[in-house]
Amino acid sequence: MAKRNYNVFFHLHTVSGIIISAALFIIFFCGAFALIKDEITAWEKGENVDMEIASDVDYDRAMQTLEQEGLNLSGRDIRMIPPDVKQKMFVGLTGSKAKTASDEDKIATYYNLHTRKYELSTYYEFYSIGELIYRLHFFHQIPTYGIFIAGFIAFFFLLAIVSGIIIHWKKIVSNFYVFRPKAKLKTIWTDAHTALGVIGLPFQFMFALTSCFLCLSALVLLPINYVYNGDQEAALSELRPMQKTYEWEAETIKNIPSLNDLVEKTEAKWPDFEPAQVYIKNYGGTNMKFQIDGLLNPKEAFLGHGRIVYDVMTNTITEEKNPEDPGYAEVVEVAIRRLHFGDFGGLALKIIYFALAIITCFVILSGVLIWLEARDKKHIADKKRKFNRGLGYFYISVCMSLYPITALGMLVAKSLPRSLDLSRQYILYALFFIGWLLFTLIFSLRKNNYITTKYTLILGSIFGIFVPIVNGIVSGNWIWTMYQQNQTAILFVDLFWIVVSLISFGILMRMKKPV
Repeated sequence: MAKRNYNVFFHLHTVSGIIISAALFIIFFCGAFALIKDEITAWEKGENVDMEIASDVDYDRAMQTLEQEGLNLSGRDIRMIPPDVKQKMFVGLTGSKAKTASDEDKIATYYNLHTRKYELSTYYEFYSIGELIYRLHFFHQIPTYGIFIAGFIAFFFLLAIVSGIIIHWKKIVSNFYVFRPKAKLKTIWTDAHTALGVIGLPFQFMFALTSCFLCLSALVLLPINYVYNGDQEAALSELRPMQKTYEWEAETIKNIPSLNDLVEKTEAKWPDFEPAQVYIKNYGGTNMKFQIDGLLNPKEAFLGHGRIVYDVMTNTITEEKNPEDPGYAEVVEVAIRRLHFGDFGGLALKIIYFALAIITCFVILSGVLIWLEARDKKHIADKKRKFNRGLGYFYISVCMSLYPITALGMLVAKSLPRSLDLSRQYILYALFFIGWLLFTLIFSLRKNNYITTKYTLILGSIFGIFVPIVNGIVSGNWIWTMYQQNQTAILFVDLFWIVVSLISFGILMRMKKPV
């Protein structure tokens, strides 16, 4: 490669990496914990988890529960996402399309429905620390623009990965096996950065690419509108046919047939088919539709996406997409989502994803430290060196402070009494973001990366080791109790924090103060 081209790619890699480093660390760190957000919510509630698969949900009873809460369902489109470890089914309702609908009925709304007790709750009735971390993962706390910021960070990360591969290509294999622990500091960080970067490379590339798609898909769809002459409905009907809507005709005078029968009919037709989203279009109308979108069991097919649409009043199939012949357009999105969320391999895959995400966090931090060491030279002006060091202290403080505040957040979230459920979001937001800011300011002003790393690991480890203890004291869910009751989700969170804390203590024991 020509020297000029090498320098261009080298600076592209360095600049893009430094600009996004702190934000990218937040995305990967929070994304690692977001993998188990449902398990964290179950752990917080302390209720025994009795999982129910989507095909076992009583959809007739679900509709009755909504009506008993005083909701007028006539003319609405209803979207249901079957239950997860939280045992809650998401129920989203559009505004009614019926001409006689009141102003209140024309307002869209959404709820959570407990699929064991069939009790309705709002989104904010129980706000979990897992949900907070998950939403921070794509900067949801920044209204409107947060998800786009996360998308552009993912795009710059993609640039950093590609440019990094280009500049290291010739020595990528040989450098992978090089580690010089007795060399100067910049060399140690460079060796670690290269080795761990190569280990996590496929994972990082996959996440950068899928994040761009998930966060920036709304922008990608803009030029597509021109192909369809501005007809968004026509574009979405081809790209996302699950969102297809139907004109409201008239309210039926007949009793609505059982929706459960249609689920059983689908299960008999495709035995390995698992509903992922269930839709009811034009509820209570003469042209009411019941739609099931789902996937074949991952053991049978990774991308077996299918759909079936019934006309409820005539009990006939109006549309069918065989999951064994999934096509291309929708499968791309399914593949991206499955790869990104890692929801096809159980807890074992989530553990692998978590480890790779933390490795990526180390790669990000080591990149910052390499940059700092390279710019702490005598020939560089004192003002610039001082600014670079200050920026480095701030970056490391922001990133490392996430560990103790996350562990502390877990302890506080578990300790909050259920009488404060309606205030949980405000309490957790105040604790998490104010605490994170205080940790960041304290360590930034300390101006010592060794001290920052040491004490954030100590605090995070101590808080983390108390997670199973507080769980046992507050809810009686001691590790041995959860093991005996086969409560895998709750037990996993306790064991997870014990392992993370022990690893942190192990790192602390190996740390040596720089000379």
